[in-house]
Amino acid sequence: MKNQLTMKVSLVLTLVVCVLMSGLEIVQSMWAFAQGNLSQVLNQTGNQTGNQTGNQTGNQSLSSAIPGQQGGTPPKMGPS
Repeated sequence: MKNQLTMKVSLVLTLVVCVLMSGLEIVQSMWAFAQGNLSQVLNQTGNQTGNQTGNQTGNQSLSSAIPGQQGGTPPKMGPS
């Protein structure tokens, strides 16, 4: 009877240790992957921000360079 209890406790402890080690391995792999991609993610974010800023600046200068293109009702020409 005592042998069976010892075997069950050993089995549960072995299972717990295996699960914990697997979890730690997964966390370590995720951390290494995140560190390796961090600079790439930051570069992509910087490039996207730069592109958006450049596009907005270009659109603003283009729309302000053409007078009368602000929308709304066009001015009346000649007698009505």
